[in-house]
Amino acid sequence: MTRQSDEHFMGRAIELAKTAKHRTSPNPTVGCVIVANGVVIGEGVTQPHGHAHAEIMALQEAGPAARGAQMYVTMEPCCHQGRTGPCTEAIIKAGIVHVCVGVIDPNPLVDGQGLVILENAGITVRRGVLPVECQWHHAPFEKFIRKRHPWVILKAATTLDGQIATRSGDSKWITSEAARMDAHKLRAEVDGVLVGVETARLDNPKLTVRLAQGDDPVRILMDSNASISPDAHLLGSDAMVCVADDLSDEVLEPIEATGAELIRLPRADNGRIQLDSALDALAARGIVKLLVEGGGQVHKSFLDARYADELCLYVAPKILGQGRAAFPFDAPETIADAIQIEMISVDPVGDDIRYRGAIRYVDVSSSTEPT
Repeated sequence: MTRQSDEHFMGRAIELAKTAKHRTSPNPTVGCVIVANGVVIGEGVTQPHGHAHAEIMALQEAGPAARGAQMYVTMEPCCHQGRTGPCTEAIIKAGIVHVCVGVIDPNPLVDGQGLVILENAGITVRRGVLPVECQWHHAPFEKFIRKRHPWVILKAATTLDGQIATRSGDSKWITSEAARMDAHKLRAEVDGVLVGVETARLDNPKLTVRLAQGDDPVRILMDSNASISPDAHLLGSDAMVCVADDLSDEVLEPIEATGAELIRLPRADNGRIQLDSALDALAARGIVKLLVEGGGQVHKSFLDARYADELCLYVAPKILGQGRAAFPFDAPETIADAIQIEMISVDPVGDDIRYRGAIRYVDVSSSTEPT
């Protein structure tokens, strides 16, 4: 195979992984393609946790034709026994002769050892095929493994002048139905969706997937003083409420009675929940990808602390004037110090425009390159 064809088939593996309609957390969503004589004979995507990995799905589809074939996989095959067996063993047994990978698995149980095992078995290995694209796709898993924090996506729907609501708090609806449907697809991609208590009071959101296919994410509320009404739509089973650890059981009882899990966390100096502790707790509960839907003060907290990794912004063709800003964080003194969005995609969604990309923070000490 040529370098060009390797990149073509790896591109297909990335496409498969991106279009998966199910969650795989805490495992990465890997895509795999098997090729014989230039023809795809097997494709696979990682299945939900505890089920087959992408390589196994592709091998099953390829069957006996996999012997002598090439495999393209977005992340290094695993080599350890977990809920499923090691993929390296299955690859060797199937007779694959060449493996191309996008990125190394950051899991300390793998971390390059999977490729060593394949090479020792006589399989030729090519590392770093479309590495930028594969690394971006697998960035949430890498952060989860290396930092034990979820990958945080800030989502907002704004007017052209950056407002998410009127001064009175009215926000229904800034964007079109098409944009709201697209946002529900995003909810189906992530493990948890989080809002602050002010948004919960004003909008009373359900935080479920209703306008798209997919399962509901875990609903997460930041409510340091446990002030939310127990009748709020987002409460109940499969909900988590982050509250301050200095509150009494009596104060917490109405929320706990709804079936929501209470996560007691220390307060920061400003009286709100410590974000670092909250992210620790959510990662410990298997939240790898976290969608933060607001409001503005919650967005501000994540940006100020540099915990937000990605932005998904829907912009409607409306001008509101004075209202409630989407990102009311402390503004920099110069344009050079502005937060930058990279790896960006810009797409029309109904009458609106969706911007999605990686958040890069500028090192204020140097004010040159994003970190």
